[in-house]
Amino acid sequence: MALKKRHFAEGKIPIFDETYIYKRGEYWQFRGWSPKKNKYVRKSLCARSEPTAIEKGKAAYLEIYANLQQGKTYFSISKKEGVEKYLSFRQRDVELGHIVKGRHTTNATHLQHFLSYIGKDTKLKELEGTDCENCFYHPYKATNGNVKQVTVQNEQSTINALKEVKRLCKEFGFTAGMLKGSLAEGRKKS
Repeated sequence: MALKKRHFAEGKIPIFDETYIYKRGEYWQFRGWSPKKNKYVRKSLCARSEPTAIEKGKAAYLEIYANLQQGKTYFSISKKEGVEKYLSFRQRDVELGHIVKGRHTTNATHLQHFLSYIGKDTKLKELEGTDCENCFYHPYKATNGNVKQVTVQNEQSTINALKEVKRLCKEFGFTAGMLKGSLAEGRKKS
């Protein structure tokens, strides 16, 4: 992360020469420029005093920097990008013979229906469990009731697999690549 500017207005305190903190209302905020994404990284420090904000700003910078060094991203990807990554992740299973190509094609179709329901441009980290409550109803409505219950259940199973990968990545701090390697190692041992 590097700043676009080197001269700071009053009330802005530089942190590690690359980011700064500033007060907005009663609370201090953290801000730094991400040249990779071409936008600012922002975070509330939930601090009211300047010394506390400086410490939390340094901690925020170090946390973000460490995560970037490990290959994690600060900004969330869209649901469409998440589905594409998941399908490329599952393509390796086809190549290794863990699933057949037809199953992969079916998963892709299920996830395209999911994207048409949930919206492809919203961020993946915004996906909540309650967002899929009407996923069962959507195929019936889209096809005027001309869909089998087993098809809807299979689509739900595929969507749940996508959500499980997201949960594991979030819970254990994995990137998709790290998770893919762990799953492949586990399969070799089985």
